[in-house]
Amino acid sequence: MIDQVDVTDVANFNRIVQGLQHPAMLTENDSSIPVWPEKLQHVDVVKARFVLDFISPCQVQPADFLRLGRVLRMAGSTFLDSHDALAIQQWKALFQPTLSDDPVARRKFQKPAPAFVVTMPIMQNKAVEAGDQLDLEVLFLGTGIPLIHEFLRSLIHLGHLGLDAGEGRFEVTGVYNRQSDGSDTRIWRQHELAESLACSVQPLIWLLQDRRMTTDVTIKFMTPTRLMVDGKPLRRPKFENIFPFMLRRASSMLYAHSGVEVLDDPAYLFAQLCEVNVVGARLRWHDWRSLSGRQGLVIGGFMGEMVLQRQTIDEVYWVIAVASLFGIGKGATYGAGRFDIS
Repeated sequence: MIDQVDVTDVANFNRIVQGLQHPAMLTENDSSIPVWPEKLQHVDVVKARFVLDFISPCQVQPADFLRLGRVLRMAGSTFLDSHDALAIQQWKALFQPTLSDDPVARRKFQKPAPAFVVTMPIMQNKAVEAGDQLDLEVLFLGTGIPLIHEFLRSLIHLGHLGLDAGEGRFEVTGVYNRQSDGSDTRIWRQHELAESLACSVQPLIWLLQDRRMTTDVTIKFMTPTRLMVDGKPLRRPKFENIFPFMLRRASSMLYAHSGVEVLDDPAYLFAQLCEVNVVGARLRWHDWRSLSGRQGLVIGGFMGEMVLQRQTIDEVYWVIAVASLFGIGKGATYGAGRFDIS
């Protein structure tokens, strides 16, 4: 722990503490400024917002977005030119990333998820009418950034097919890119070539730069979080049950899509878990409806809040913060397992 260092922003602070072996926090007056691992400076991200204008009605339920991956892949592959080897390669790279060739990495990290994360736009049943507009926010990471046009192309094709069995057809009328000052800039409009889309790329630290803690830290699980252990879901887990999923998700995404290995040995972080003091937890199980075409299979996950004592999470906070960008558990790529920290 380093006390009373005068810094003006996270970037400057990180330059000061590059030599730290284990990230901690800087105490300034009665607040804590997180210290991020220096390697996170080398991780690129893009925040994009896709505007969907509906031309036919449908009934949308939250669980429909867990199907988004399957229908997006189906839509994209349906319209692929079987003779276009590059397009097929890019489609697979975006939606079906392959395992690392490094045998050590294959043991340390889980099978790579796609290099993007969709923020679930709704958490209640909603009747969508023709003329309604829906914003789909997507975070692209590292290797996924050059493939945003492939995501856009698949989304356009999905609009032709409809969200659900021909219903809920839409047009993608615009794509906006979050800039470093927080503003959104239009980077694509309808009828332009998907390849013309050009994004402003930011370091991942940019998404975390405003984090400063003055009170205990609340983790709010905003969409159902489904964590599986021995084939069974955790319904009311403790923090020590959740943290390994956070670390696995964060480390796997960073390595697979940015080539960054933040930790050589996670044992140090796991040793810190005994120091973490959980002030309170209010978790409840939330069931979504049965998945379409799979009668009797009800899916769900836990939601609610968990409060951690600020002074006890210095060493593990960066993992929680990075994982909050990606979500955890089943369906995290498409909006399940989303949580925020405040």
